[in-house]
Amino acid sequence: MKPGATRCIRCGAACLLAFLLAACAGPHAGLRSDEARLSAKIARLGSRLMELGPGVDRAEAGRVARTAVTASLQLADDYGVTPPARWHNLLIQMGFRDRGLCYHWTEDLMRRLMALEPSTLELHWGVAHKGSDLREHNSVVVTAVGEPFRRGLVLDPWRDSGDLHWVAVERDSYPWVPLPRAEW
Repeated sequence: MKPGATRCIRCGAACLLAFLLAACAGPHAGLRSDEARLSAKIARLGSRLMELGPGVDRAEAGRVARTAVTASLQLADDYGVTPPARWHNLLIQMGFRDRGLCYHWTEDLMRRLMALEPSTLELHWGVAHKGSDLREHNSVVVTAVGEPFRRGLVLDPWRDSGDLHWVAVERDSYPWVPLPRAEW
């Protein structure tokens, strides 16, 4: 290798990284600015939460849906997310970002949802592949009061970098189990 070639490679890599980290708008700026799309997403989640059980209060499901969707977008901004999620994880590992791993999203979203003090919905911390360095995944799981965890709905803001993803526990590709409350 010619003298100075290593320096050129490093410079090019640094420029590429700077380009990838630079953004005019955060992820999902379109969803934030399109009130109709945002409202529709909140309404879809609210309806899905209502399906968790006959005793779920409509107003409570709406508050949980609105908070989950909007808080996820806000957390993406707070974390300075650079999609996709696995890329952002790499940025954290390299020291370019401080927060945005799945358990950060779960901690912060759980805190905001618990502040609502839901009475007809229960909040759970779901974990998949617990203890695996590369595969462990954490997320909020919501059930109707008294319903089993396996009948819950995963609320996963990490998966789509702040654009809240939800899926039934039993239908997800992750093998979710509840994390005991003492370990939250």
